[in-house]
Amino acid sequence: MVDYILAERNKKLKLSKDNIYEFDDQLLNVIAKSLSYDAENRFQTAQEFIKAIDGEVRVEHQSTKREILSGLQPNEAAILTPTKKIGEGFSAVAGMEELKQQMYEEVIEPLHHPEEYQRYGVTIPNGMLLYGPPGCGKTFFAKHFAEELGFNFMCITPATLKSRYVNATQENIARMFKEAEDNAPTVIFIDEMNELVPNRDSSDVHEMSKSAVNEMLAQMDKTGEKGVFIIGATNYPNMIDPAILRAGRLDKKFYIGVPDTEARVALFRLYLEKRPYDFGLDYQLLADMTKNYVSADIQLIVNDASRCALRQHCKITMEILTSVITNIQPSLSANELNKYECIRAMMNGETQSKTKNRPRIGFNV
Repeated sequence: MVDYILAERNKKLKLSKDNIYEFDDQLLNVIAKSLSYDAENRFQTAQEFIKAIDGEVRVEHQSTKREILSGLQPNEAAILTPTKKIGEGFSAVAGMEELKQQMYEEVIEPLHHPEEYQRYGVTIPNGMLLYGPPGCGKTFFAKHFAEELGFNFMCITPATLKSRYVNATQENIARMFKEAEDNAPTVIFIDEMNELVPNRDSSDVHEMSKSAVNEMLAQMDKTGEKGVFIIGATNYPNMIDPAILRAGRLDKKFYIGVPDTEARVALFRLYLEKRPYDFGLDYQLLADMTKNYVSADIQLIVNDASRCALRQHCKITMEILTSVITNIQPSLSANELNKYECIRAMMNGETQSKTKNRPRIGFNV
């Protein structure tokens, strides 16, 4: 009997076609979230589920009626169609002027004028890697890069592609590239790249992961000719298979580090501009007080200051902001920052001593 129950639980749950098309989108989203194969995406408590059913909280989910009816796992469902990135581009990215200029010269201009670069024998880049500490805005930057470039944008995580079934991961990777090509020009942004394509020489890498790396390598060759540009993002570039980072693949590598003073000033202005703040805020002082804070830390500071001002029914003042800053420590310790500077030095083929006096490139978001 126990074996029978377990076997039944492992079967895919399907809903009747007669009923599902009568459900509204909110109810479908609740069903999809409840049945998610990723435990982290499910409702964590019965109370949370009941509130969603009652409509007290809104649930956002990407599953369609077709996917729910077929009982597909997320990895078996169709990869999301790329979305057209129409927005502010680099103008929405605070600071990072040197980095943005470098990207224009090395990536955007060749992609916009491939014939001219090919005439001079200059290789058109197929992809680039964004790496650095967490919370520094690699995803944010990638989205606005796609806007600046004028390409469609496809945002992918390893969980979207990886599967426990044989060959399923490779099929998902192939499908991703096919959809990107069908909607070209497209930027494919893959977060946590080291999880999808780990170093095959590592002793703890499974054979299925090695097969995924091989499929990625095969698909990445000459993607630029098909109107597809790949951006990988990671906190640990040294854990990515070296073949992924070789010429013709993700050979352009850009470090996204903690914001410098100028960038922190820009970040405070960016996060405060649409909120009710007091006249005469000292942005330079705020930046000076937040050395080694990543952009996510600064956003947290502004959010906490906003909640404090809301409770007091007043505008956001310097007094509130400075008080919040004193109670929030940087999310990265000095040792962690030093570790990432060592990784940066390694990626640039430099020694640690050479990087100590080297100015940072911009901020991050």
